[in-house]
Amino acid sequence: MPETPSEQYQKDTQFKHLFSPIKIRNVEIKNRIVFLPHLPLYADQYYAPTSRTTHYYAERAKGGAGLIVVPSVITHPSGLFPGTHAGYLESNVPKFKNIVDEVHNYGARIFVQLSHMGNQTRSVETFRPLWAPSDVPDLTVGEIPKPLTLDEINQLIDSFVYSAKLLLKAGFDGVELKVAHDGILGQFVSLLKNQRQDQYGGSLENRGRIVVEILQEIRNTIGDVPLGVRLGINRYVPGDYGIDEAIQYTKMFTQIADYISTDTGTWESIDMLVPSMNVPQGFLLPDVKRIKEATDKVVIGNGRIVWPAMAEDALENGYMDMVGMARALIADPSWAKKAEDGKADQIRGCIGCNQKCMGRLLLNLPISCVQNPTSGHEEEYGEDILYKKTETPKKIVVVGGGPAGMKAAEIFARRGNEVVLFEKDNVLGGRVRWESALPGRRGVSGVSRYLTYMLSTLKNVTIHLEREATLEDVLAENPDIVIIATGSTVSTSTPGFFYNTIDAVNGKVKGATVLVLDNDSTTEGAAVVELFLKQGTKVHWVTPAFFNGQNITAPILLDDFKRISGNPNLITHPMEVLTQFEEGKATLFNIYLRSQEEVSGIDAVVEIGIKKANNELYKALQGKVPQLFVIGDAAAPRDIASALEDAVGLSKLVEGA
Repeated sequence: MPETPSEQYQKDTQFKHLFSPIKIRNVEIKNRIVFLPHLPLYADQYYAPTSRTTHYYAERAKGGAGLIVVPSVITHPSGLFPGTHAGYLESNVPKFKNIVDEVHNYGARIFVQLSHMGNQTRSVETFRPLWAPSDVPDLTVGEIPKPLTLDEINQLIDSFVYSAKLLLKAGFDGVELKVAHDGILGQFVSLLKNQRQDQYGGSLENRGRIVVEILQEIRNTIGDVPLGVRLGINRYVPGDYGIDEAIQYTKMFTQIADYISTDTGTWESIDMLVPSMNVPQGFLLPDVKRIKEATDKVVIGNGRIVWPAMAEDALENGYMDMVGMARALIADPSWAKKAEDGKADQIRGCIGCNQKCMGRLLLNLPISCVQNPTSGHEEEYGEDILYKKTETPKKIVVVGGGPAGMKAAEIFARRGNEVVLFEKDNVLGGRVRWESALPGRRGVSGVSRYLTYMLSTLKNVTIHLEREATLEDVLAENPDIVIIATGSTVSTSTPGFFYNTIDAVNGKVKGATVLVLDNDSTTEGAAVVELFLKQGTKVHWVTPAFFNGQNITAPILLDDFKRISGNPNLITHPMEVLTQFEEGKATLFNIYLRSQEEVSGIDAVVEIGIKKANNELYKALQGKVPQLFVIGDAAAPRDIASALEDAVGLSKLVEGA
């Protein structure tokens, strides 16, 4: 379809800085958008790139990113970590070349980031003592490393130089050193992890010496090829360095390096490494600007930049030269193309939930995305596959306008089918509406924002609000396919006696002291607890899990605990279940220690994690329509991520649509 004058005007003027070219040394990059290095854990067990890796980066290049940086390519066997790539193996060069060639096919540039995990791996992975500047462990790993000798430091330097030279054979356009949230070089510049008393410790100059020496040796070896540094500019750990020291490191490293790419946090401050939906977008911009003011080299800035308007503003006002994003382009690989084409409203924005990116990474599992379940599965569900036009359009009825129903309607409408969507409430959203009303969960509303907007742009979708579809309503549409996405009913184990999450959101729970019975120990329970604490209510937080919030990924859990820890109204009861409740007295049993306690003065019990699938219409329709499916909570009550996954997976199960 040809562009309207309005779209052409937006394309030409709205983000002119974002889509202007830039040179790093001798390499021209078509725009200012950088897909930042982040570990997706797609490598095979031999530390080699896979086809999954290739498709992942190709999708972002196809989506318009100007520069892609492949992360944490390890330079020495002592620094390996599961899911990383080995950069010192010549056998990996052709596999890296596959990635490079695919990215180049779409007009993007691609750099390789070199690293060594240092004290942030484990000797069970490397079959040797861990290498580190000093015998100081990373607190999230807990293994004491071996301090490097001077001879081993020389071996480490040589490994970076060798890997840089080798990997350029794959066609990479530039090389980056990781001096950031993890890796041995970040440990050398740390004020806490480096306790050396020789020329590689003590002063900032000495701590940064190994980085300067590696930069110089690589420059001598690779010549006129872009060479940069990913630099942590605030470690957010008491006693470690912050922006003032980072400025000194910037001046030191850019004597040789062509650019600085900013980073923040560490594994020990992971809530600031991957800040949640509760950290303001653009939070790092003031610090990034100080880095930019300290050097005349290119600065790639970051810090929860989610939308093109903020990116453009940061460039226009001189905060940075290029905009670095990871999660934003995980959530929408076509972020750049949509912004450039004047369709920024169609961007599937990162909601900052960290559930399937960092949440899976911290379990040593391949990453994906709640907003974009196809992320990491591009070979099966890439945009060109998921939304491929059907040759045999069907009439599809979707019952339920929650995340599963909206996503299914969007997919099949964009494929060219006629879609009729029934929703019993007066707005779309389903469980997104009550979940995003809870403290700390407002960002979840981004799921329904995107899908509601996309459905509004599709002329082949008819939406019936305030219409609870009956069997007769569905059959009257004469559908070829029916998708039941009627969600679940939030309940309790004792309906009419205990309260539930919806009751809490709607203000129905009264009393000075509440017991929250958190069966699944997820964000829902933690948010309900916070809701009551904000109201000044005393809360007994009971869970059978080993600790409260056990099933919440670390960056979100830390974010939650920072808001509620130290509150005198909060009493936690991990590893316990409620066995009896009478006249305000709760009997709690510790299922592991076999102990019992009684808590008196309870005015109300709110139970979390009990949901009943609304599948009656699905059962009634069986055998009455050509194709019938049930997805989301209507199939099995789970979470928003699972609802969206079901809708995407359904795209392979339907016939002819």
